[in-house]
Amino acid sequence: MIGKLYDLLEKIGYIHPLHPPFTHGPIGGVIVAFCLGLGMLLWRRQNFLQSAYYVVVIAFVLFFPTVLAGIMDWQYYYSGAWIFPIKMKIALATLLFILLSATLIVGRIPDVRPSIMIFLLTLCLFNVMGLGYFGGQLVYEGRIPSVSESLFPGRNIFIGHCSGCHSNGGNILYPNLPLRTAPQLESYEKFAEFIRDPKLPNGSKGPMPNFTQRDLSAQQARVLYEYIINGLAKPTRSGER
Repeated sequence: MIGKLYDLLEKIGYIHPLHPPFTHGPIGGVIVAFCLGLGMLLWRRQNFLQSAYYVVVIAFVLFFPTVLAGIMDWQYYYSGAWIFPIKMKIALATLLFILLSATLIVGRIPDVRPSIMIFLLTLCLFNVMGLGYFGGQLVYEGRIPSVSESLFPGRNIFIGHCSGCHSNGGNILYPNLPLRTAPQLESYEKFAEFIRDPKLPNGSKGPMPNFTQRDLSAQQARVLYEYIINGLAKPTRSGER
């Protein structure tokens, strides 16, 4: 079901994850509310705090589609893998829900002390900064800037399908099994066979998903392999590719 939605979006020209555009809503709302709280401190005008409350209402409403888009991206691009940045984002998103809810409840109390509201808004601000930080880890840790333009198609596939677990050619789930020295890179044939039915060294099924022809065509697998070999990997190959 999720795959069909992303396929539809791709057909109309949208090839990016859904979550990042949605984050501007709640994160921007929290930042604006915090700035209004500071305005209350500087100019001692109660309407600043009232405006901050209404902005928090908007941030709270936008929180839910943002989380939904994040879950969909997590399932589609990272196959639901429990990598550290994902765990942190889920924990921080849960905390943000609690903080926003508390801010909305406290803000309804008559004659609430402004310092309490500003304290809650400050906690929300630090929370969204943490969310942004770990979101940035997911986006940027898998990018390799110094590759030739001919490798860009493979790099784009790597960023979309592999960088969540194999940022910079490593392996977040199994650090002792980095991608850059994987024996499956000895030849394209071994690589293609592995991504269709990946197994751990002991032969058991690991967390890496099967990339079927529908997920990754032979052409896409080839350019992905070329990018990994020339941009990331340092394999010890027994023969020619």
